[in-house]
Amino acid sequence: MAPAERDRVIGTGWHSSPDRAWTTAGDAEGFHVLVAEAADGYTWHRIATLRENGFDTDRWIGNACVTGSGRRVVVVYAPRTFTNKAELSARGGFTAIVDLATGAVTKLSVTTSLAYFNPGCGAGEAVALTQEGDEARPGTRLLRLDADQVELGPKVTVKGQMTSAVPVENGFVGALGAYLTKVDGKGGTTKLAEASNVPFAIRPDGAGGVNYLELDGASMRARRLANGRQVTLAEGGLGSFGLERGAGGRVFLTGEPANVGSLPGIVQQLDVPARAEVSTTGRLAFERTMTAEETLPGSIPPAGGVPVRLQAVVPQTQKSVSFQVAPAPVATAGSAEASPALGSPRPATARQANATSRTAVPRGATTDVDFPEFDPQDPDPTCAVPRNDMRTLAYHPRPRQVEWAVDYAIFDALTEVRPANFKKFGLPAYSPQQLFEPHTLVSGGHVAAQVMLGILAQESNLWQASQTESGEYGNPLIGNYYGRSYYDDDTSDDWRIHWDEADCGYGIGQVTDGMRMAGKEKPGEQARPPIHQRAIALDYAANIAASLQILQEKWNQTYSNGLIINNGDPTKIENWYFAAWAYNSGFYPSKGDGSPWGVGWSNNPINPRYDPTRHPFLDVADPRDLDDNVPVFSDAAHPQDWPYQEKVIGWAAQSIDTGDDGVGFRTAYWIGDPLVARLRRTGQKPRPELFCNTTNNCFPGVEVKPTEPGTEEEPPGPCMHSNSAGQYDLKCWYHEPVTWKDDCDESCGFEGIRYDVPENYSEPVDGTHNQPQCSAAGLPSNALIVDSVTEGVTMPRCDNAPRNDGTFRIWFGQDANGELTSKIDTHQLDNGFGGHHWFTRARGFGPFRVLATWWPPTSHTGRSGIFVYIPPTGGRVNDAIYAVVTGDGRTRMVKVDQEAYRGSWVFLGNFQLGPNAYVELDTSRSGASEKSISMDAVAFVPGGV
Repeated sequence: MAPAERDRVIGTGWHSSPDRAWTTAGDAEGFHVLVAEAADGYTWHRIATLRENGFDTDRWIGNACVTGSGRRVVVVYAPRTFTNKAELSARGGFTAIVDLATGAVTKLSVTTSLAYFNPGCGAGEAVALTQEGDEARPGTRLLRLDADQVELGPKVTVKGQMTSAVPVENGFVGALGAYLTKVDGKGGTTKLAEASNVPFAIRPDGAGGVNYLELDGASMRARRLANGRQVTLAEGGLGSFGLERGAGGRVFLTGEPANVGSLPGIVQQLDVPARAEVSTTGRLAFERTMTAEETLPGSIPPAGGVPVRLQAVVPQTQKSVSFQVAPAPVATAGSAEASPALGSPRPATARQANATSRTAVPRGATTDVDFPEFDPQDPDPTCAVPRNDMRTLAYHPRPRQVEWAVDYAIFDALTEVRPANFKKFGLPAYSPQQLFEPHTLVSGGHVAAQVMLGILAQESNLWQASQTESGEYGNPLIGNYYGRSYYDDDTSDDWRIHWDEADCGYGIGQVTDGMRMAGKEKPGEQARPPIHQRAIALDYAANIAASLQILQEKWNQTYSNGLIINNGDPTKIENWYFAAWAYNSGFYPSKGDGSPWGVGWSNNPINPRYDPTRHPFLDVADPRDLDDNVPVFSDAAHPQDWPYQEKVIGWAAQSIDTGDDGVGFRTAYWIGDPLVARLRRTGQKPRPELFCNTTNNCFPGVEVKPTEPGTEEEPPGPCMHSNSAGQYDLKCWYHEPVTWKDDCDESCGFEGIRYDVPENYSEPVDGTHNQPQCSAAGLPSNALIVDSVTEGVTMPRCDNAPRNDGTFRIWFGQDANGELTSKIDTHQLDNGFGGHHWFTRARGFGPFRVLATWWPPTSHTGRSGIFVYIPPTGGRVNDAIYAVVTGDGRTRMVKVDQEAYRGSWVFLGNFQLGPNAYVELDTSRSGASEKSISMDAVAFVPGGV
């Protein structure tokens, strides 16, 4: 905003205003905190980036709240795929405090819920952190954080499912069923007020009141409890208004309520959109806008970062203003340190005697088998198919290839034979659906194409390989591969996340079952044959065939047990609601003894962990407005607000945009005139109460109270099932048919098939992103090239033998416990010279230090010109410091801007080299920018240039 416009747009007094606007945004690089000060004319900048190593993800997501001082935000953040795992979603979010003035980050030793209401800030510096229970751990656990002193209080376990907890004096206030409830330091509960439904958006204020929202059918109320008296602040339609926190105990009423009562001074009404975020003192309100392209930010975001666009309104002037900020990730104090919640590193272990090196042997050593710090592979993996193995590169498909494979697989036609060593996968000849034979649906018919595509979009954003773009090869995409590097030293606390239990979910469908190494399976798991494991990890089509098997099994399980949606036609999108639910959180078969059975509580749409005002995932804001044709793409930035099956159906209705094939896949469609079709599409989301009734001990209202001895004083539902000890155990598992579209033949979504099997479409051609440099073009003909490709290995997109005239070695730093933590965020890509390069991040300190060294042939001495190759991606640092050690006691440092020279050879200069000369790239010499730094080939030109 031009300085001359500021008085007119943001109002007078901005120069001296303490107001601070802040927000969060996530992409593949991390979860970012952005801030703008009124005194700077609301000039936005990124102040901190939060991420953890060892988690491959297309997007980091999270929640945050501002403390009463307006100086700090408490952030819960995680990879997007954590929302696909019930345990990780319930209590696996990394938690940190960010100083909005300095950007300093303090990571906490606990992981907490990713539910939309966590963390919960109070009127001061206290913050409530929630760890949700589940079927195995009844109850809810709360922790009180003093954000100023960085002190965590004792763990308080509450009997029942408490949501929207916030700190108050001497305890917490939250929702237990339909009651606003006080919790003391020992977990004792006291009912404060009865609501018409589960209270949410609970906001304590600086005058001692507690404000909250409640639903009543299709209506909503804002209420305030103070001094034992409850009053209604506002009323209106569902989602028509909201409550936002500010600094100093302020609460803001946003949106357009139909009726507004008398508001206390601490509660201020703002004429801004209902879902707007509000600055600390209410001078600015804003919403994030996202494009279709931003639903898939890409494995390698632009050098300046993914643009964040904000549409703001200034309540004082009622002027609208747009902001855009796209800074690169920033490294601030504490941000690069690993979260202490990951546990303790395991002690270093010796390499197995039969281990095989993938890199050149360092001079002076006979083998690097005894030197794990020189081997990019992990010495003791749990997951079956390794990462950082040059012979194990996964192909990243184009979206059209994914759609072709799905369209063929659902008709049992994905039988095209892959020849032996297809794409250098190291496999014998096979056919995807011969390895993973499809199951016949018990209902007849076939899987709706867009449901399968929606699952793949939710599981991986259509990725098969990590850190790649379509057409490239890289490490397989693996969920929490490095989880095995840590263990939980507090064995008495079974609420902790056990990172040693590696997820081992592979590829586009995140296939998990059977993907651990033989001998390291989880209880009840059987390792798949190695050929099957490798095909799932490397070939997208095989992965889709295996994923389809799982989905077909879930349909057959649910359908055969009477869990049928609408008319049960599998070609209709909504009818997969139960099967998609079970695909994610499992199906509990009936034991025939009256115990709970069906689909689990974690994905039940009435579960209060989900925002009760949510609209259908990725739907338009107003389906009745025929001019509103833009889906709310910002839904993709906070997927934790929806149960899994609603996200799958949302993706089926509104495809991601991948940026290279346009819309990722053909979407499902709804028939009728424009308005009818739009309303039918919006009707994809059922009423939550349809899955909550006496059959699963679930009571959305307040009429029924528990009667089991010892639980009479507990508040009602919605999940009222209790175990033999009288604890609410969240086993409100649903197992009845549900219909919300009586005319599903017409009103349900139709699949869209792009590749009809009878037309005999061949597999679409491979993507062409970032072709590797397979020849020495651009170098003098006498150049001696030292590359990262191991002798005898041919890379997928470079059929020629690798050039390696000298010796290359890569060394990995370790922490004080001997853990080679620097391997965790080291990756390989096939777009470098010779079809390969390594890259990591510049962090500037020991545990994440990686050192690459290139030696020319031992016979080479004298005047030499030296070039280094910078691949098209993977190198973004502006200060890669190459050390030329001349062999005569001198070292020359040359700085290279890798971002500026992508895809080219860079001349370092002419040097007089003696025996034992070499070139070295030490990542710790670059500034701690968190930018990627590449280690590719070096060329030595005898005689110089």
